[in-house]
Amino acid sequence: MAGFARARVEKLIRNAGAHRVSADAINRLNEVLTNYSTNIAKYAVEIARHSGRKTVKESDIILASTK
Repeated sequence: MAGFARARVEKLIRNAGAHRVSADAINRLNEVLTNYSTNIAKYAVEIARHSGRKTVKESDIILASTK
């Protein structure tokens, strides 16, 4: 999977308070975020299809992220 931009992931970690961030930490968080986001997106697609829609809406993402 492509994942997120490495610079953005590093910025997330730095915004959490880190002064220095290893490449391994960036790669691992990127992997975790990608997997988590993919699972939410897949569930949101299921919700939209169950509702008879092809379009995934914000409410589908919100519902999927709470499960």
